[in-house]
Amino acid sequence: MSNNAKAAISLGGLIVGTYLVIMYVLPLFRPFVIALFLAIMIEPGVKLVQKNPKISRGVAVAIVLVVLGLVLGLLIALGVTEIAKEIDQLSRNMGGLSRSFSESLDNLVGRTEDFFAYLPVPFVEALRENQDKLFQVVRTGVSGVASFLGGLPEFTLVFMLSIISTFFISRDHPRFSENLLKALPRSWRKQARKVRGELLAGFVGYLRSRFVLMCMTGIMTVIGFSIMGISYAWLLGLVCALLDLMPVVGPSLLILPWAGYHFVVGHFGFGLGLIIVLAVNSIVRQIAEGKVMGENLDLHPLVALVSIYVGIRLFGTKGFIAGPLAVIFIKAVYQSVILPMFPFDEE
Repeated sequence: MSNNAKAAISLGGLIVGTYLVIMYVLPLFRPFVIALFLAIMIEPGVKLVQKNPKISRGVAVAIVLVVLGLVLGLLIALGVTEIAKEIDQLSRNMGGLSRSFSESLDNLVGRTEDFFAYLPVPFVEALRENQDKLFQVVRTGVSGVASFLGGLPEFTLVFMLSIISTFFISRDHPRFSENLLKALPRSWRKQARKVRGELLAGFVGYLRSRFVLMCMTGIMTVIGFSIMGISYAWLLGLVCALLDLMPVVGPSLLILPWAGYHFVVGHFGFGLGLIIVLAVNSIVRQIAEGKVMGENLDLHPLVALVSIYVGIRLFGTKGFIAGPLAVIFIKAVYQSVILPMFPFDEE
């Protein structure tokens, strides 16, 4: 069997193994997986605090976690309070929004017919017939968020376990890491160190960059929508922040159709305001992305988009994160382990 075939078989086994681990193993250790990622994320802060020789690693980890907990606690408390209010208001106003949507659709159709006399009737009828389905999707989303809020006790337990585990993992991870390497055969240690380095660089780069860019997008969207006086600014900002996970498309998936509708019905000022919010978001994000992402840590936009789509199909909503991270893991192991074992045959 040629090296090319062996490499392909090994890659296939790696992909299947990664899928099984994400699907069946990681959920069993959710708090500790979160703790591992948190430990990786706070490592630069720990090293910064440890520059003071009088501060031990355990004390440095505790200081960073306390500061991080205070900042995140304040932000989460503020955000959850505002979003919960808007979700409650949205739930109570769903009937009125449905009527408003129907009226807006009639208005849109009337204006469109002025410009396009031959607008396909089946298209309009399809919109009217499916408007209830559209609102059912919205209701499902609202119910899902409400269910999450109702599951806050379990979330609190997972959160507390994650924070406690983060302390121990971050404090002892140099010793744990070396002990794990010593448990491997000597011939494997060099490759294991290389895989560890690439995985840490890839995971840290991707998670930090996505988190920072999502926060920037969410904050700028909330500010822009609040200035425009748009209802549910916090909820829409959260939606835009989540959409930021989708390369290339991002918040434009929500804002562009929304702005287009207002241009068609004659609300040019409001539509222009939405375009400005999107433009400012895009410009600031493009400027920041090069510095935040780092050329050697980011995935190609097409690869990231494919990984997110496949991740969602395989793992559900958590595929937004699991998909790209799985690609980073597979890439690191393939380049550091499989290719050195089975180099391509020369033609």
